[in-house]
Amino acid sequence: MILARAAALAPALTLTAAVLPGCEFEEPATRAEMRDAVVEVALLGEGVGVQTQMIELTTSFTLGQGVQAVAEEVRDFVASQIDCSEVTVEPGKVTIDFGDLSDHCVYRGRTYAGVVSVEYEDLGDSFVVTHTYQGATGGRTVLDGTVVVTWDGNERQVETDLDFVNDEGEVNVTGDRTQTFTACEGALAVCVSVDGERSWTGPRGAWETDIIGVEARSIDPVPEAGKYVITTPEAKLIELSFSRVDEDTIAVSIEGGRTPWVLHVTAAGQITEG
Repeated sequence: MILARAAALAPALTLTAAVLPGCEFEEPATRAEMRDAVVEVALLGEGVGVQTQMIELTTSFTLGQGVQAVAEEVRDFVASQIDCSEVTVEPGKVTIDFGDLSDHCVYRGRTYAGVVSVEYEDLGDSFVVTHTYQGATGGRTVLDGTVVVTWDGNERQVETDLDFVNDEGEVNVTGDRTQTFTACEGALAVCVSVDGERSWTGPRGAWETDIIGVEARSIDPVPEAGKYVITTPEAKLIELSFSRVDEDTIAVSIEGGRTPWVLHVTAAGQITEG
């Protein structure tokens, strides 16, 4: 009798469990979705690296002086670093014209073209540095839009609203992150610690990323330490953790699918099985 009653109740219990709130399980990401997340991050890499190098180049000044003195100091520094560029100064503003790619205007291993205008505002306890990119490129990705950097000591808050255009199409990138320059091996790289968030919308849809304890070099397409927690266009959560394999290769450990997966990303952006 007890067995029969239990058997009769089983379908009802199963149905109840299926409709109770909190009983739904997130569908794991597929291998294709996990790989797409790595591809998306790597495709953004050059544009992100260009921003990092431009922030380093244009915020290399002494705090505590007026905006005109800052603009003149930055003009002199840029001219000393990139002798092929045309650098002009207006009150509180520096404009850097790299020409086109045929001018071979090289800074930290990248050939630059286009125009970056930089305006400075002294708020007393911090400086606001507003970058406007007009067809600016480090070789493969063209940037248009604005980056606003609020500098207080060594830490910079970076707010981004940019369009990236490359062979894959156009991507709108927004973000709000804190960035601190760190010691770096090698003359070409600018190294930073980063926390915050980044969102972008492109041919594959809308993506969101939480940036957690990241260490990155401006010459690499992906970070070399820390992690990204990515929400895909399909609302899947994918976690990418980064670790350096060698000078040319970074391992990306991927969670969010049925099983963990590791892909390797080279400095040129090639992605292979780990």
